[in-house]
Amino acid sequence: MNLTVGCKVAWAESVYTPYVEGETSDFIGERTITGRITAEGYAKKTNYHFFTIHVYRAEGVNAEEIEPNSKIIRRGIVLYPKCRILATPDNYEELVKEKAERKENSSPVCYAHLKDFREGFEE
Repeated sequence: MNLTVGCKVAWAESVYTPYVEGETSDFIGERTITGRITAEGYAKKTNYHFFTIHVYRAEGVNAEEIEPNSKIIRRGIVLYPKCRILATPDNYEELVKEKAERKENSSPVCYAHLKDFREGFEE
């Protein structure tokens, strides 16, 4: 799945009790958020993919915490497992190609298995 700027997406995310230092948060359910990706980027230090999303609506557990017409940031690891692309921009194929070219020039950590950098490591 290639998520790019302009894609309208819907995904389910896990919801937990609020974090309290020294305690484990409990899973309390899921909420589904629908919105459009307005920006994306990579954090080189952590190799995380981030998306800024303009929210259209949220449903489910604690959905009221996500305001319609607000912007939220989510890591790719949260979006990809339970995400559906509802619509793509007119230049989607071009954006996917640009994204692939950016990946070619990014950190080898994420793509080590493609470039034979994993020699000596077990799969």
